[in-house]
Amino acid sequence: MAFIDPLALQLFSLAFISGLLFYSGIIGYVTYSRYGHHRTYEHLRAQAVPLGGIGVAVMGIGIWGELSWPLPGSYNILFYDPYLLLGVVLVTFAASVAFRLRTQYVGLLAAMTGALSIYYGVNAYNLGLTKEPLAMLALYVALGGTAVLTFPVTIFMDEMVVVPELEGQASVSEKPITLPWKIAFGGFVLFLLFAVGSAIIALIIGGGALSPHLTSAP
Repeated sequence: MAFIDPLALQLFSLAFISGLLFYSGIIGYVTYSRYGHHRTYEHLRAQAVPLGGIGVAVMGIGIWGELSWPLPGSYNILFYDPYLLLGVVLVTFAASVAFRLRTQYVGLLAAMTGALSIYYGVNAYNLGLTKEPLAMLALYVALGGTAVLTFPVTIFMDEMVVVPELEGQASVSEKPITLPWKIAFGGFVLFLLFAVGSAIIALIIGGGALSPHLTSAP
């Protein structure tokens, strides 16, 4: 069987996912501020389509990697365990939106996946498993942090967008600025920062991996 290494594709897919989350978060916030929950829910359904699509691809590659073990030894565990779980998170999120369900349970799954990814990254850094340990650690921490912060974001999203939409409440664009609102908004801003940081790091590492893969394809 020929050696197959989709590392560059995996890295770029991570960048695309993070970029989609960042863009969707910004547009969702602006939409909610201007038009309320109904228009925001339409935006949520729209962004679930590309996330679900790339989630299917990610999950497929993750399953293939778990079954075939194309990389040397423990690198299969490091690269494919979190990748497969990420695909599951994306697909289940898209399914939750499609079936008009609350998203916080997917957010909890994302948080557990993110915490596991950070754990993998820290262990890999301590063991010196890659040629660029700091870049690898930064990527795992940034992506893992984004996933962990997805949980409070989905709780807030359910409360402000999903439940009002499912219950047919009148759309109201203005909400009182209470302490929980401020805390939630701070978590949302942190989520956006982690997302854009993940996209940048993944693009940098993916760009560095692309040339060697094109020059000397497996």
